[in-house]
Amino acid sequence: MAVLAGALCCLIAANNLIKILRDSIFLGHHAASELPYLYILVALCAGVIIATYARYTVKLSMVRLILATNGLIVVTVIGFWYLLTYIDPGWSHYAFYIWSAMATVIAVAQLWTLAGQLFTPDQGKRLFGLVAAGGTLGGVAAGFGAKWTIHLAPDSNHMFWVVVGLYLAASLLICVSQRRLATIAAKQEVGAPNRAGVVSGDNIFAHLGASPYLKTIATLILVSVVVSTLIDFELKTAAKDTYPSKSALTGFFSGYYGWLSLATLFAQVVLTGKVIGKLGLNASLHLTPIVLMGGSLAIMIWPSLLAATLTRIADATLRNSVHRSSLEIVYMGVPANIKKALKTFLDVVVERVGDATAGFIILFFSLASVAGYKTYVHIICVGLIVVWMVLIKFLHAGYVETIPERS
Repeated sequence: MAVLAGALCCLIAANNLIKILRDSIFLGHHAASELPYLYILVALCAGVIIATYARYTVKLSMVRLILATNGLIVVTVIGFWYLLTYIDPGWSHYAFYIWSAMATVIAVAQLWTLAGQLFTPDQGKRLFGLVAAGGTLGGVAAGFGAKWTIHLAPDSNHMFWVVVGLYLAASLLICVSQRRLATIAAKQEVGAPNRAGVVSGDNIFAHLGASPYLKTIATLILVSVVVSTLIDFELKTAAKDTYPSKSALTGFFSGYYGWLSLATLFAQVVLTGKVIGKLGLNASLHLTPIVLMGGSLAIMIWPSLLAATLTRIADATLRNSVHRSSLEIVYMGVPANIKKALKTFLDVVVERVGDATAGFIILFFSLASVAGYKTYVHIICVGLIVVWMVLIKFLHAGYVETIPERS
């Protein structure tokens, strides 16, 4: 557990720095109205990336796959540092945003997949919160550390090299315990029973079509991501209106990600174990949409950067603590022989399709009603939260049927 928590600490710290760079670089050079186009482009690129990923990584062990992915990310980060520091063409801002939206998700999803192979359902309920807390500590350090370094070096591009160091540190932790982690993961995968009734085939769509349980998971993830992206758009639009320069945006997003990570740490350490352990899986899954319903209504009544920031912090905090840990338990109802490819597909492609769906929603209402389109977007957001809560009922029923002794 300590190795996974340490590696996740490095990855989350690196990912927060990448997000700070991504948001400040793009919004510092482009209007917030261009964000919906980015959401759509990310989804299109994710389809190509995941098809290649699934084809060439299916035979690799999870440990080796993590190391290979981290190495590729390090090389790419160095390339973006050179491009954005010495050339800085306009298209590079789009390229960096699109790349970061996929690379950071894949790296974290892989580590969580390894955690799912190492722990049993009972162990997961006890330990997933602690593992996630290790990652959040890295996020806290990255957010506030980045804000501090801005005063020393206004050019934020130096953070690219910190990202490189953090990914190398995460890889080193995995390398040190590679043999032990690979052995445990192999034993868990061989001994895992086939719970979902899907036993063969490399086609992810065939697995989804054959299992109502998997389709419910995918649909719930899609709806939740659309809601999250709509809230994210409101935050970035308000931030762009308040802080027009790149340096001011870097300072804002550094503080934002720092406080976000601190709030997430509190939720993981104090709330996650108690909510899941005492209230159960069903209540844990309902917590995030209920809180976001209140936040979305608050933004409609009181549109401001503060309201958008608090709602987005609540979303990301619960998503990376109670919601994430609850989903990891839900994934334990998925057979081990397809879990690796399926989770990556859901965490990367389905989430990016959710981003694209949100992008189309924003574009549709912005073109249909330029003056008041945000009001319509928030109404859609509230409606999707209701759908989210309905899907939870079907998901929990499927989980109880799949693993009745664990529910």
